[in-house]
Amino acid sequence: MRVRDLRSSCLAGFLYSALLYGGVLSIVHVIHSGLGSTRDALLTFAALGLMYGLWGAATFGVGWLLARFRLERGLFLGVLLFNLMFWVPYWVYGLTYDEVPFGRPSGPGGMLAYAVGLAFVVAVAVAVVSRFLVRAFEAVGGRGWLMKAAGACFVALLAIHAAAPLYAGKERMGMVREAEASPRPPQIRVEDTGLEVVLVGLDGADWQVLQPMIDRGELPAFAAMMRRGVSGELRPFPHANSSGLWASIYTGALPSRHGIKDFYRVRVAGMGSDGFYPVHQVYTKEMAGLLEKVGLARRATVSRYSLDAPPIWEIADRAGMSIGVVDGYFYSFPALKPSRPESFFLAYGLDGFNAQLGRGGGVRDASLFAQPVRLFRRVRSLLERGDFYWQSATLLDLLKEGQPRFVNLYTHQPDVYYHWYWKWLQPRYYPGVTPEAAAENAGKVRTLHRDFDGFLAELREQVGPDTVIIVASDHGHSPTILQTDSYSQHWHGPPGILLMDGGPVKKGLALRGSHVLDVFPTLCYLLGLPVPEDAPGKVLLHALDQEFVRRHPVRTIPSYQGLGMSPGIPGVRTGSGLDEAELEKLRSLGYL
Repeated sequence: MRVRDLRSSCLAGFLYSALLYGGVLSIVHVIHSGLGSTRDALLTFAALGLMYGLWGAATFGVGWLLARFRLERGLFLGVLLFNLMFWVPYWVYGLTYDEVPFGRPSGPGGMLAYAVGLAFVVAVAVAVVSRFLVRAFEAVGGRGWLMKAAGACFVALLAIHAAAPLYAGKERMGMVREAEASPRPPQIRVEDTGLEVVLVGLDGADWQVLQPMIDRGELPAFAAMMRRGVSGELRPFPHANSSGLWASIYTGALPSRHGIKDFYRVRVAGMGSDGFYPVHQVYTKEMAGLLEKVGLARRATVSRYSLDAPPIWEIADRAGMSIGVVDGYFYSFPALKPSRPESFFLAYGLDGFNAQLGRGGGVRDASLFAQPVRLFRRVRSLLERGDFYWQSATLLDLLKEGQPRFVNLYTHQPDVYYHWYWKWLQPRYYPGVTPEAAAENAGKVRTLHRDFDGFLAELREQVGPDTVIIVASDHGHSPTILQTDSYSQHWHGPPGILLMDGGPVKKGLALRGSHVLDVFPTLCYLLGLPVPEDAPGKVLLHALDQEFVRRHPVRTIPSYQGLGMSPGIPGVRTGSGLDEAELEKLRSLGYL
């Protein structure tokens, strides 16, 4: 009797969680990822249904045990436990001080009080809904309709998944038809503005760290940029991480246009596409790891192949400009073979590639990471220095041979340090931080920023006076004590930094209202490229000398979407062999 009741309880848990959670969340993932294939949508349903169903079966089994083998009470406890485990962490885990609606608490006590209060409210709401659901199940079951209702729900979910790709893939199919209707790429007419542009991307850099150091005189190059040029906050769009934000900075497009929704996709066995992007805070990321362990799925990080819009360096290269790229986040892999001989391109993951070669494994094709390939031998001795240090040393060395018209350097180093050390940067928000520990660990962050400053000083000395240097970050940070593997978060969208100086940039101006989407059209304008009309951002004309703006009015082009993949990128999708290393890095930062 007890074995039968346990089996019934686990079956109820499987059906409840697989259909109500797995089925609904599967539809969310299909639409979120723009899956255009019914087969892929149904495989997503199968994967998420299986994951949540097994979790629900185990939870309902525990509920049955806690109810001392009473099936009806065990059903309620199973529903309650599952809902609590899902919804309380959904609302509370990773919550930052800046997300508290009545203002940032002054310390950990206030933050904990808010979190406990929020968790209590969520728990009460979950208990009420759980009681209602169980009574509804009992009413339907009393009429003998429960399995029929579950079957009808299953059939309805199958039908929705079969039809969902018609909606989910509509925008992407529209882009494909648009490209097919204009088989010839747009003609790019370049105006000579007399300017070179250097974009320095400092992932996650925040004025909360920079401004106090500037005020204390520790960052003279940053201070000089503020005096000579313009500075201000750079607003991201909320509910996006660095993968989507940098894709928008480099392409000027929204995620719905450039297609990047996360750091990686989950490809279930049998899928014809690259898979679905996991949606945050619904446990899909953790469960996908379990599917991967048993061989039912594979996680692959995004790359240039994932990007549905051309990045700025490809547009400049196609327009005949010289370019120099030292890392452009995931979207610089595989390395573009530039059209001009004086250009250079070092892709994201070059240091990891070098490390794999040293261990005798991984991909062995250096051309995927360095163009021209001879540069790999030239910079190999620098690759042991760590992310920012090899990147900055390499760029300064390569610029000695000539300055390309457009230069890009990206480093993930600030974001890594902020996630690891924010506790000691703002110790008042964390319990048990000693002054000695705060001084030691905050000192590591300050040292890194002084190194950034030294690089910017050398860069300004090395480039010409008509070079516009733009320093930008995709987001800022906010403290959290409610995440086990990270001391800061930015899911809600705290602002990043923006500095510009050189050439026609105004002096000493404080910028207001700038957005990450404004970086791309501003880059196009400064380089003399036409600004795409379908770009949602704006050229930061108010940051520039108005005489320069008068001489060089903004020119437009309908879109750069028709450019397609550059012929200088390998046509075969070759994996970097670095997925596991990149996933481990994301795991260490709290993204997985």
